[in-house]
Amino acid sequence: MLEKLKANILFEVLMKRHNIDKAYKMVGPEDSWYDTITTVHNSLAEIKQLPHEDWKITSHDGLALKGVYYPGCSDQTVIWVHGYTSHAERESAYPGLFYHSLGFNVLVPYLRAHGPSQGKYLSFGPMENQDMLQWVDLVNERHPNGQILIHGLSMGGGIVLDLATMDMKNVMCLLADAPSPSVPEFFKAVTYGTFKNGQEKILGHLRDRFQKEFSADPADYDRVENICRCKYPLLLTAGSNENMNEILDAIKVRNPKPTTVLILPGCNHGNGMYKQTQMYQTAIRGFIDRHMKSDLSYKQEIT
Repeated sequence: MLEKLKANILFEVLMKRHNIDKAYKMVGPEDSWYDTITTVHNSLAEIKQLPHEDWKITSHDGLALKGVYYPGCSDQTVIWVHGYTSHAERESAYPGLFYHSLGFNVLVPYLRAHGPSQGKYLSFGPMENQDMLQWVDLVNERHPNGQILIHGLSMGGGIVLDLATMDMKNVMCLLADAPSPSVPEFFKAVTYGTFKNGQEKILGHLRDRFQKEFSADPADYDRVENICRCKYPLLLTAGSNENMNEILDAIKVRNPKPTTVLILPGCNHGNGMYKQTQMYQTAIRGFIDRHMKSDLSYKQEIT
């Protein structure tokens, strides 16, 4: 009984809606994240000056989900999938300006239980990937002959990997940036990191609660396996300071194609676009050139 109580408390802590306005608070110049956070805030102010539209969908379970769409000058669209408990517009602003400079339309959905989107709980992937299919459909309504790149960061990168084996109209390629672990791995890491005793029982109850809440078995979402069965060209990026050994080893053994791996030297989780900007953007431009038909001219490089 005690283990079940602990599991339910942990589920509420991990999966319940968080206050995203706490993210990216300004820090002092002495902080190692000062330059990155300053760039985030400046980029948000800049992208908000661009013409934009409010988009919305109703999820399969009746939630009103909202997003922001920045029209570009082509029928190519990037859908940005944000991270765990993140403020979607802030997180996407810097890469969004980069994609917009290439002529892309930029769609930034707020995932369920984030910001203006409804939902009591996030699911770390299983429910969100169903929502993403609807956002893809909405882009196709606007650009029926267009091309779509889906780019996710952290939890968003994991959701991109969840989508890797699904059929999606006009989706040309995927980019998983510092993808999070699968739900079972996430639960195991947090459970063993939080409790000293009864971890396996707590973990079992946690999985049961997840399945009851979302009618989905966490074991069905194996992101390493999805990479190896991916139906789309995939660019997988990570910082050199991240532990991506399981994924990288699986790619070496199974050799899925076409998969491109970019390890960004000296970078931590999710900060490669800021710390290794030229390498990061050059890789994305090359990836787009290889896998998306384009007559766009690159207007500028965001630095």
